[in-house]
Amino acid sequence: MTFIVIEGFSGTGKTSIAQGLEGMGWLRLQESAHAVPRDVPLADRADTSADFSLLGATMAYCSVISKLRGVRNIVSEGYLLSDLAYAKIRFELKKSDAYPSMLTMVKRIMEEPSLRPDLYILLKAGDETISHRQQGKDERERNMTDIFRTRYYTALEEIHRELNEEATEVVETDSDVGATLETVVGVLGRRKVMVA
Repeated sequence: MTFIVIEGFSGTGKTSIAQGLEGMGWLRLQESAHAVPRDVPLADRADTSADFSLLGATMAYCSVISKLRGVRNIVSEGYLLSDLAYAKIRFELKKSDAYPSMLTMVKRIMEEPSLRPDLYILLKAGDETISHRQQGKDERERNMTDIFRTRYYTALEEIHRELNEEATEVVETDSDVGATLETVVGVLGRRKVMVA
């Protein structure tokens, strides 16, 4: 069976694509931002404790992934590397000290083969699309800060390289959800990771 991760900046459509795959029978794991208590701050408001909480929420999925990977297709909205990308930005901005410890933990986790995704689908959208989609989000989940928007993809790319997680496909998501989902399914077929 297949384990994929949908990555991308807030507003690129991770949840919509994951829900589409869920409708096709995949087990969907929500982004860590949805799995922590509502009083945990996100985006530019997050701090060291929040970074550890967000990583902890993602790590809680590890036993599910390890146990069910052989019997279910799994799609995760973000994953350990996504948590690291945001933590790295906050570390650079001196808003959080969590990144070095988080990196060490994630490196150890990724040594377990069952916890390494088969493929990362990196969603990208134009500024106008992201701004429009951000408006529909809960205020807590909005991530409108320019520094995060501009640094997210380069930080994520650096982390992917450092952890040798290079099985990545980029999908543009400015079109409607149905067309984007079709593109993602096409990528999975082409990469031969789509399991019925």
